[in-house]
Formats: sequence, structure tokens, C-alpha cells
Amino acid sequence: MSTTSLLWSVQPPGGKLSYLFGTMHIKDDRVYQFCDALYPLILQSDVYVGEMNLDSMLSPEVGPRYEMKSFFRPNVYSKLRKQIVKSFKVDVDRYAHLHPLMIMSAVSHTILDNDHAVSLDEHLWNFAAERDITVQGLESIGEQMALMHSIDPQPLYVQLKNISARPEMIRRFTDSALHCYLHGEIHKLYKLTKSSMHQLRKRIIYQRNKVMAERIAGFDPTLSYFITAGAGHLSGPSGIISSLRKAAYTVKAVPFERALDDTLVLVR
Repeated sequence: MSTTSLLWSVQPPGGKLSYLFGTMHIKDDRVYQFCDALYPLILQSDVYVGEMNLDSMLSPEVGPRYEMKSFFRPNVYSKLRKQIVKSFKVDVDRYAHLHPLMIMSAVSHTILDNDHAVSLDEHLWNFAAERDITVQGLESIGEQMALMHSIDPQPLYVQLKNISARPEMIRRFTDSALHCYLHGEIHKLYKLTKSSMHQLRKRIIYQRNKVMAERIAGFDPTLSYFITAGAGHLSGPSGIISSLRKAAYTVKAVPFERALDDTLVLVR
């Protein structure tokens, strides 16, 4: 995919024009720079669609209880804990009973700035909901939680041990992902995300891409939608953009450019 953009116009045969935007689940102010350009598109849409339905959030405490401590020898766990506290100011004791994906998320979020109370995707959802625009999700929180709990935690514990020993690994990954995002380089972001998923890429990326694209293709063509999904799901052979084109959608990049006052505007 040669064109780089986080925002795409998507139109089914004979249907209304809608928009697809790639989000990131972070609170860093740098990702909020797109909001002012997106608000008018959200306001003119009939339905706002998030990656998941944020009106039905579940506590991370819901579900199986995990025993991270029992996976490691006591001295190994103690060393891992101290290293992660030192590098990321995160005490894994607080999260040891949760799935390790939740621990990794807590660690990675400390690398970026928490400039806002909520992440970008939640902010856009709230913006639509507060203006009485119909909101819905491409996935339910139940589906996402079921997927997480179906993933074997043991290889992820090993990955956490590697992160504790080499914290620069996750720092480099996070910095690279944010750089790709801010420059709209969705194919580079897709490849970066894919490489980080290892054996999980089929379940976390490819299969979810298929489901999300099928659900978009099933939307009422007489309504206009503003659709958001994680930016790593947009590109690639199984990405949402390619899948919608295979479903006869007209899909075009809508790039951003900087105005004289340094704000971002859409090029349409």
C-alpha cells in the first residue's frame, strides 16, 4: 500500500460515503493533534463505530485468575519485579493475578506521556456519544476478553522476563510505533505490529481483521459511519482496507497536512 494516511473514505456500491480512522489506545498529547480535523466528520455521520463498544466495559478483574509468581522461581521473580520497577515504575505484584497481556499493557503505557484523562479512541467515542450520535462497536468487550483469556500466558511470562532484562526493547518498539502512527505510515505500523505478535499474529491480527471488515461490509449502506479501529489493523493483505476493496468498496486515503497555524487539516 503506497499511500500513507490514518484516515480513509470508504463507500459501498450505491451507498453513502463513510470514513475509517486508525486510532491508538494511548493518552499521549501527540496523538490528539488529529482531533480537530476529525470532529466535523464525526458530527456529519449517522453512526460512530469504535473498535469495541466502550459502553459495556468490564473490569480486568473479571475472568480467570493467573499465578505469575508460580511460573518463576522465587529469586527469578524477585529480580524481574525489581528490574521492572526500576525501569518502568510498575510493580508487577499489583498485576500478577491478571493475564500477562494486561501487565505488558501497563508497562508499555508508562513509556508514553499520559497527558489526557482518557486514550484517543475513548476520547473520540465520548465526543460522539456526548453529542447524541449513535455509537456501536466492531467488537464487544466480551469478545476481546475471551480472546485474551484463550492465549497461553506462559510464553508471555518469558517475554516479560526478557523485557525486564532488556527494557530498551519495548522502548524502541513503542517509539517506532508512535513515529509510524504520527506520520500515517500504516503499512510500516502493520509490519511492526505483526513482527511483535510472533505466533499470535493470526489470532490477534488476521482473524480480527476479517471479522471487523465483514461487520463493516454488513452496515446499512443508506447511513454514513465514522469508523475507528486500531491503526495496525488497516494495512496488509488481510487488513481492513484490502478486505473492503475486495468487497467492492471504494476506499481512498484522506491525508492530513499542516496549516499555517500548525494545526492539522484534511486534504480532500
